[in-house]
Amino acid sequence: MLYPKNIEKTLSKELFKHPTSEYRGTPFWAWNGKLDKEELARQIQIFKKMGMGGFHMHVRTGLDTPYMGEEYLNFIRFCTKMASDEHMLAWLYDEDRWPSGTAGGAVTAKKPENARKTLLLTVHPYTEDRPHRNQLPEPGRGQESVRQDNGELLAVYDVVLDENGCLSSVRRIDAKEQAQGVKWYAYMEHATADPWFNDQAYVDTLRTEAIREFIQRTHEKYKKAIGKEFRKTVPAIFTDEPQFAPKETLNFAREERDVFLPWTDKLPELYREQYGKDLLDAVPQLLWELPGKKLSKI
Repeated sequence: MLYPKNIEKTLSKELFKHPTSEYRGTPFWAWNGKLDKEELARQIQIFKKMGMGGFHMHVRTGLDTPYMGEEYLNFIRFCTKMASDEHMLAWLYDEDRWPSGTAGGAVTAKKPENARKTLLLTVHPYTEDRPHRNQLPEPGRGQESVRQDNGELLAVYDVVLDENGCLSSVRRIDAKEQAQGVKWYAYMEHATADPWFNDQAYVDTLRTEAIREFIQRTHEKYKKAIGKEFRKTVPAIFTDEPQFAPKETLNFAREERDVFLPWTDKLPELYREQYGKDLLDAVPQLLWELPGKKLSKI
């Protein structure tokens, strides 16, 4: 769809000498101030003069026009129309900055259940007095998750390791029950307000309802605004690095530090429907090897 001339049997010399828009560069065009039609038109003409085939309308830090509001969409229509007149391509971008998923924070603003989830495995229950931070770092920006102390206790494990650091035994126990080995707690935590997402939490990309709302607030609004230009002037919508919490492991078997795993609230239910088992029973096997398990060759 993006490169229709690719289906031709031979490369046209004329196309090679004078490539059409889809074969030319299309820079990320930073929208990072107050949008103005005259200035937008001037910059599009510069792209044209430089030989660019189009542009990605990319919201960046500093945008001073309300994101996805009617004024903003009018600018999208204006630039798309000008691209069409100049035989260029106008690529859409589906988020206020990045990573994609929050629709500028709207998806989680009034629905905390849509916030990103992590499974915290720890030997330090919430009742202990220990320092913690109140928000997750910005997803996708090279930082690890940190505990929130705002979650729901899902399971408690009595973990016994053998002399090789493998699981000798593991059982689910009550939070007040004495453990024979090391007592590990599993909490489902959720992201909290973050300035990067306009003082809202990042989205749970593993939650169907959350992503459905993101699509309604972004892709469907673009479709309503300029849908007739899809597959014409607008070849596609760029989505940017949607995130979920990265899976962590222990550095060595007997280490007792906080570990974070990607999670969503419906995961145990979906797992049971698919496999007929309780996913939480098997979580410890994500951290520790079973006795006698052979390591696969690389």
